[in-house]
Amino acid sequence: MWFTRVSLQNPVFATMVMLAIVVLGLFSYQRLQVDQFPNIDFPVVVVTTEYPGASPEIVESEVTKKVEEGVNSVAGINALTSRSYEGMSVVIIEFQLHIDGRKAAED
Repeated sequence: MWFTRVSLQNPVFATMVMLAIVVLGLFSYQRLQVDQFPNIDFPVVVVTTEYPGASPEIVESEVTKKVEEGVNSVAGINALTSRSYEGMSVVIIEFQLHIDGRKAAED
């Protein structure tokens, strides 16, 4: 309430205060550093296994499923994707951002 009374009695003072706030705001805005694309290291681990001569169905049942079951016990998994090809299997494990990728790979 006191600010309203002072502003009505001294309009030049109120205008100068408002102008100072605007100038400080513009100055602060120019110095504000915001990264549009921050440098983020996504914790992803890729497990590739080979089973020469095996069909994709055999690779999936004998290799891919066992790798998935073993990996599911690790905490902090965000997504688990697997592909079975002729003679090889690829399992991609995406961890939550707060998990260290190197430490997760050791687990």
